[in-house]
Amino acid sequence: MSAHTFCIASLSDVGRVRNRNEDACREFENAAGRRLLVLADGMGGHRAGATASRVTVETIGEIFHHPDSASEDPDSLLRRAVETANTRVHEMAKQDAELRGMGTTAVALLLAPDGRGWVAHVGDSRAYRYRDNQLGALTSDHSVVAELERRGLISAEQAAVHPRRNEILRCVGIDAQVEVDAAAVDLLPGDRFLLCSDGLSCMLDEIEIAVILDDHPPAEAARLLVERANEHGGHDNVTVQVVEVVAGVAGLEMEEGVETVEIVDGVQKTPAASRSGDARPPADLEGSQPRRVLWLAASVAAAVIALALLWWRG
Repeated sequence: MSAHTFCIASLSDVGRVRNRNEDACREFENAAGRRLLVLADGMGGHRAGATASRVTVETIGEIFHHPDSASEDPDSLLRRAVETANTRVHEMAKQDAELRGMGTTAVALLLAPDGRGWVAHVGDSRAYRYRDNQLGALTSDHSVVAELERRGLISAEQAAVHPRRNEILRCVGIDAQVEVDAAAVDLLPGDRFLLCSDGLSCMLDEIEIAVILDDHPPAEAARLLVERANEHGGHDNVTVQVVEVVAGVAGLEMEEGVETVEIVDGVQKTPAASRSGDARPPADLEGSQPRRVLWLAASVAAAVIALALLWWRG
């Protein structure tokens, strides 16, 4: 029986203008082989934004890993995880004057080997799926400009340059309760998913994003997306997580390419391999896996022919 496997790359960069990276992202796996990607874009200044995003990502991962979560409906699990993160961030802000007013966006993508997936989000960090040469948004921004555009009051072109384009209507941590949007998504081999902060979506249009996702494996795509965002100005921190869905084969192990994010004093550093452009997905993802499949097919065919010859001679 085949099952989906996932090649994942995550990358975060401070950008060209900011002095501090307030984004956070991580990837988690449970015993059932489910993978969870979480990305958060903090706000609040000084150490508050970085704290809000870090606590949110860690809390969602903690809820995901809890033994009681294994049997919970994934939609409910994601909602509860984000709501728990909201409570923690909100309480921390009330207890520490330096953290007052902190908050963060959050977007989470849960992937199961059986071809099911779920996405949840608050704010304007986004999730996309690239399939059949089409890039489709899986989330809708909770922002002033997005709401104006949904109501037909401004065009997409006006939204891109609107002076209030950075104002969000919902975030984790500001209020005691938060409304979380969550939905199921299906997975097919060859799909590529992207989670990103607005440091990417405000710098690149969807056509450029789609071209990069189509032409490059996850680790290279993540690096190029960050580079292009910086080339377009890098006005904000930029964080991306790229996933490729791969069809697994029974009895075969599949390596996964995961680029880690180093955090130093609250600032996420791009690994040296990524900065130099040397990061690549494992060889299994680029050629060994198809060769293994062909080898197995050839072995089976040879066995069938041998049995047929023995029967004929008998």
